[in-house]
Amino acid sequence: MKRIVVISDLQMPLEHNKANKNLIRFLGDYQPDEVINIGDITDYTAPARWSAGKRAEYGMTVKQEAAYTIKNHLEPVRAVYDGKYTLLGSNHGERPHKYLVDRCPAIYDEDAFQEQNLLCLDDLGMDFEPLKYDFAPGWIATHGHARGINLARYAGGTAINAAKKFGKSVVMGHTHRAAVTNESSGEFASKKLTGVEVGHLMDVKKAGYLGGAGLSNWQMAFGLLYVDGSNVTPHIIPVNGNGSFVVEGQRY
Repeated sequence: MKRIVVISDLQMPLEHNKANKNLIRFLGDYQPDEVINIGDITDYTAPARWSAGKRAEYGMTVKQEAAYTIKNHLEPVRAVYDGKYTLLGSNHGERPHKYLVDRCPAIYDEDAFQEQNLLCLDDLGMDFEPLKYDFAPGWIATHGHARGINLARYAGGTAINAAKKFGKSVVMGHTHRAAVTNESSGEFASKKLTGVEVGHLMDVKKAGYLGGAGLSNWQMAFGLLYVDGSNVTPHIIPVNGNGSFVVEGQRY
């Protein structure tokens, strides 16, 4: 049986520090068969369209944020886990390149600002999938920001919408919500699609755009998938406000 850990939306340097450190310690102990990072690993605040003309546009540079992510997540992961690690493309990951396209078209094709190069994934022995990743029969992982995926207001709803669109079960991030949703159809409920949203690992106190009260329908969590041939059993691992969580009876 294959065990896959799925994480999403660290949005470094806005990550929950303790959750990130506990996750890395867990990966070292658990040694999963694979890690899938659904994307938005780095926030890239400065090139966001919300930052245009504001102080945030002159904050940490794209390369500084990428270096922070390497130092505080990717390198520490590699220090304890040498298995397969795949990062997916995402809306935050696309920000540096889109910024060049919109604001600096003369150099928009500069490969150095593609996310996989900013994060030195080749040097770290990590993979990059720009759109989606078929990781098991009838299942795909995708960030969830692609056009055509209808956003739902409840946890799990967006993922099941994506599953209907792709015709396959879907594991995704992007919504910052955590849930597993199933939908059956056909004679004797013979056809089943599953939608999994794996939450986020941000520190909501750092998300200034939420306002002073930080009100949001977000859940800190990550995913654990057991893959047995064509059968995939998804689990959501809730992360507490202090960054702790429990997996298979072990507390981190």
